[in-house]
Formats: sequence, structure tokens, C-alpha cells
Amino acid sequence: MAEPIKVIIVGMGIRSEIYARESLVHPDMFKIVGVVDINPQRVNAAQEMFDIPEEHCFSSVQELVAVPKFADAVINGTMDKQHVVTTVPLLEHGYDVLLEKPFALNERQAKVLLDCAKKTGRKVMVCHVLRYSPFYTKIKEVVDSGEIGKIINIRMAEQVHYFHESVSYVRGKYASEKLGGAGLLLGKCSHDLDIMTWIMGENLPVGVASVGSVFQFKPEMAPEGAGKHCLNDCKIKDTCPYAAKKLYIDYPQRWAENVWHDSGYEDITEEEKLALLSQDDNPYSRCIYKCDIDIVDHQSVLISFVDGANGTFTVNGGAPESARRIHITGTKGEVVGVFEEGCFEVRLIAPEKEDGRKVRIVDVSRQQDGSPHGFGDQLLVRDFITLMRGEKTSPCCTTLEDSAAGHRLVFLAEKSRKSGGRMRRF
Repeated sequence: MAEPIKVIIVGMGIRSEIYARESLVHPDMFKIVGVVDINPQRVNAAQEMFDIPEEHCFSSVQELVAVPKFADAVINGTMDKQHVVTTVPLLEHGYDVLLEKPFALNERQAKVLLDCAKKTGRKVMVCHVLRYSPFYTKIKEVVDSGEIGKIINIRMAEQVHYFHESVSYVRGKYASEKLGGAGLLLGKCSHDLDIMTWIMGENLPVGVASVGSVFQFKPEMAPEGAGKHCLNDCKIKDTCPYAAKKLYIDYPQRWAENVWHDSGYEDITEEEKLALLSQDDNPYSRCIYKCDIDIVDHQSVLISFVDGANGTFTVNGGAPESARRIHITGTKGEVVGVFEEGCFEVRLIAPEKEDGRKVRIVDVSRQQDGSPHGFGDQLLVRDFITLMRGEKTSPCCTTLEDSAAGHRLVFLAEKSRKSGGRMRRF
């Protein structure tokens, strides 16, 4: 059997930990042998979790590349703004990289990384985990089989849960391009536009137009009685659905964990959390309508493809539930489904049927139940190890070049939005 691939974690955040933990489940596939993080607590956590020797623990990529290469690859889960500046020296030092999306924040950065990967000959695989979920892999199989004919139109939409919208895109680190490095479309939806270009295959985009704005989370939408601080001066904190105490302490659910993780206060009591939220300068306690966000809270994109087909994508922040919807219309039929439901319908034109159509349901809900990415995270890691070993990867494998089309769609859509919706050539 082949020796386990030796891997270093760069950026010991939530995403990196999910990928790295697979080494504990499949120690025959890969082993975590090093860690880089600016936060000593996270370095210590990784060191303990994966039994990493002290000499392989670093606080920066510069420290890592200053020593001789001691692993095969790196899982790069740094913040979006650090993706290119950390990956380039890693490639130049001889490491292959599993890189969190988005791989770049603009066209200039994308070119730098693409050129570096080509020059060094190193492998870069981008973490478009949704490609690996059974829901999308089965849709891809149906489309590629020709069952619904040639695609005329592909419509996709994402509803961002109000918890997620609040913690990440209004009050959190992605609420401005200055903080997060990108807008909502790149930070949240690069998965979706990657899926669209992946399904369309070699039928590449030729034009992109987009519109969007801050519609909901602005001062004029604040209810009467709203203050500037949820806990200290708000008269409607008991009824507002975005009240900080309600979201992050009383009913924490899923996304509240990100507040305490991002703040560096994961292991504190409820009383300590309340004290932190009560501080006047705590960003997560600001009135959600008065955060002065400079990214949009809703956006629509229109895409034209080489053969005349078109696609649309819409994202809305602040929805009652998370939902990714897809509707593909072809010359012989259509595919309609919702990712979170884990099933989709294949509807075919059938003149011999009484209602003129034939319908079958593809149900993969059991295969992806219990995972926000349909267990795509785990399948992606295994495919990366396959890539590292030089073996045949799955059709989902997202090399840097494969990911470039979806990223370019986002870059051009943002240029279009900022210029009033003018069509941009791809």
C-alpha cells in the first residue's frame, strides 16, 4: 500500500479542521504533520489533535517556508484575503495545495495564482465541496447523459438563512469588502456559480450582467424603537428577530458558534458571553439595520453562453431557511430540485402520456442527511489524496483551471453591478 500523504494545515479554522479530521478517520490516506496559525491557541489545538511535533508548529507561512520541505501538501484554510499571498510561497517551496474557495478576490490575483501554479508545476485543488454532494453529482449525470436534451436555460437561487446573514454578512467579518476582501457574491455564492459552469461544461459564458443593492439592512428599514446597540439602548429587543442576545445566546443554533469562534471566545460561560455582547463596541451587538454594510444583501446575475443558452442566479439574505434551488430546462425535459431536500424531479416530454409528460424522482436525501454540504467535504478530501497519488480523480475534481470560469463570472458580475448592470463580455 502507498504511504499516507503528509499534509500541513495552514489556517486552523473551522473549514481546515473539517478536512484535517478525515486523517483521523482514514490514517492510511493521509497524516497531518504540521500546522501554521497566527493564533497560538489554535496551533496548540491542532498539535494536540493530530500529535504534531513542536518543531512543525509555526505562526506564519514565512516561518514554514524558511525550513526544508517536510510534507507533500498543504490544506490552506486561511481567510479569503490571504489565499493568494499564502499559496504562492507554498507552491514555490514545492508544496501542492488544497485551497479553500474563493481562490482569489479579483482577476489580478487569479492571474498571479494561475501563473504561479503553471510555472512551478504544482497541483492546486479548490474546495468547491458542493460538486461532491450526491444532489449535484446526480444532476450532472442526468445532464451529461442527454436525457433532458440540450440545455436552454439554467436557473439557480440561494436563500441565505437569517442567522447566517446576521453573523457573517451584516455584523461579521464579511460585511464589507475591506474586512472580508469581497462582496456577497464571491464570499457566499462562488459555490453556486461554480456549479453552474460545471454543469454547462465546455459551453462557456460569453456575457454577464448583474444588479443588486442593500435593500433590507439599512437605517430606513429599522423598526420604530430600534436603538444602535441591541442590549443597551434598544426598545424592541424582545420582539426583533435579529436581537443579538436572542440569536447568539437564547437560541444559538448553528451560526452562533461562528460568533464566539471568530471572536476568540469559544470556551466561556453564558454570563461571560452576555457581558461581551453588552460592550458598546462589540460588532455583533450593533443594530442590524445600522451596521453600514457596503456589500449587497440581494443580487441577481444574468449569463449568456456560447451556444445561445442563458442562466440566471439570484441570492437573497435574511431568509427563514437556507435553500439552494435549481431548475434546468432542456430541449427534451427539465430538472427541478432543492439541495436541502435532497431530491429532484426529472420531467420529460412524453406525448404518449395522458398529461404529456413523464416524471421520476431522484432521492439522495439519505446519502447527504446530516451534513450542510451533503458530505461533500469528506469526498473532496479523498479526491485530493487521489490527485496527490497521481490516480484517476472523480468528475467533480476542481483544479485551479476548472475553478477559474466560475470565479471570472463573479468578478465580471460585480463589475456589472457597480456600473449599473451593464453587460460585461466574458
